[in-house]
Amino acid sequence: MSRRVTIEELAATPRWPLERILALPGLLRGNALRGWGTHVARHWGPGAPDRVRELLGVSATTLPDVPAKRDWLPIWVQLRLAQVIVDEWCGGDMLGFEDLFAETSGTGDKVMRWAAAQLGPTAVLRRAGSYHASVCTVGSCDATADARSARLDFRGADVFGNPTWRLLNTMSIRTMFTFMKKRLVTIHGVDVSPRDYVIEVAWTR
Repeated sequence: MSRRVTIEELAATPRWPLERILALPGLLRGNALRGWGTHVARHWGPGAPDRVRELLGVSATTLPDVPAKRDWLPIWVQLRLAQVIVDEWCGGDMLGFEDLFAETSGTGDKVMRWAAAQLGPTAVLRRAGSYHASVCTVGSCDATADARSARLDFRGADVFGNPTWRLLNTMSIRTMFTFMKKRLVTIHGVDVSPRDYVIEVAWTR
């Protein structure tokens, strides 16, 4: 049975065991992580990116401060990246990650930010399916949107059941509306199945 979940509920959901996260199949394109290292260093000092890599057990070659579009990383890196930042500097509170997430989403690519503001949420969210296909090798996203609402239907990947993945992707929509200066009416996820997840959002014009 499907169940609605809020961002706050997702943040409070227990994490998967590390072994289960590391076993997730799939690759993520580097540019999906934007300039994560630049923003971490700005907040917590120049040694912070290396500290994150130490905790992840990866090298700077595998995870540069600003991954490029040509780089492909195991999909678990995105999940563990958020988790170790939260544990090291946010007191374990996943909601505390949202300000940094908003910063990387809103300023990591000024061209993207400008284009999103010009297009508006409807056009951007309609492109979510093609964006997912361009940065992730597993699952699919079917996106529908009208002038005031959208539905992103993620299907067919183990990672879509992970509570950290669900939180990050739902949170990314909320932060997008923040930098677009659009007022959200509602945003929530729908737990459809262990491999399927839906994000539903509505806003004022």
